Amino acid sequence: MAISSPVNPQHGINFRDLGGLPAQDGRLIRPGCLFRSGALNELSDDDLLQLAGLPLIHVVDYRDAGESELHPDRLWPGAVYHVMPANPLSAKVSASLDTLVGEAIHDFDAESFMLELYRLLPFNNPAYRHLSALLRDPTTTSLLQHCAVGKDRTGIGSALVLFALGASKETVMRDYLQTQQNLAPFRDRMLSLFAAKLDTSGLGKLEYVLSVHRSCLQAAFEEIEQHYGSIDDWLAQEFQLDNSARALLQRRFLLP
Repeated sequence: MAISSPVNPQHGINFRDLGGLPAQDGRLIRPGCLFRSGALNELSDDDLLQLAGLPLIHVVDYRDAGESELHPDRLWPGAVYHVMPANPLSAKVSASLDTLVGEAIHDFDAESFMLELYRLLPFNNPAYRHLSALLRDPTTTSLLQHCAVGKDRTGIGSALVLFALGASKETVMRDYLQTQQNLAPFRDRMLSLFAAKLDTSGLGKLEYVLSVHRSCLQAAFEEIEQHYGSIDDWLAQEFQLDNSARALLQRRFLLP
């Protein structure tokens, strides 16, 4: 069942509303409340005007300080901005494309790095604990989470939100894989931009980093279940999202 979002920024990077995605009990996520995105630096004035029409909205930025300073978000009146870096591997390699391409990309094992990132992101992460606290706050009516391209750090944050609202693994994976299509214009632009600086191997690694891979999110699922036994226990123990807390979220963010 398609449900239209009240906002549709034309210049956002991988911007989308989680509204309309199903919970396992058949209810749908309420549109206009929970959003995911890449960086907001490319939003137009018209995009900002759309977003300003939403109720008070929290914007959670998962980027490292260097990323957000290089490409600062464009915000709108009423937005409450939270700087919450989520990258557990920031000391190893920055998630900033500018920095990555400037480093020794030929010594960079893109696949191993991405798998390690997804295995580490879900645990002991202050950014997602902050996200959970915002979700549990009964005054939170709308929330936008984002990183650089809305794929990895935002992918795990969105999985947390969807699981808390009762979505299945299949729904979470489907939403994650949607990024491959949504990010295509930006990915093509970046590959063209760096084509003169990188050889075929380097471009292939850059394309890998700018794509989604089922194996990455699956690695996160498996690591969660190895640590906690189940997604439910992960939510309860890492984020204080037990059945009671989740029921309150579902009442607020799911359609009747």
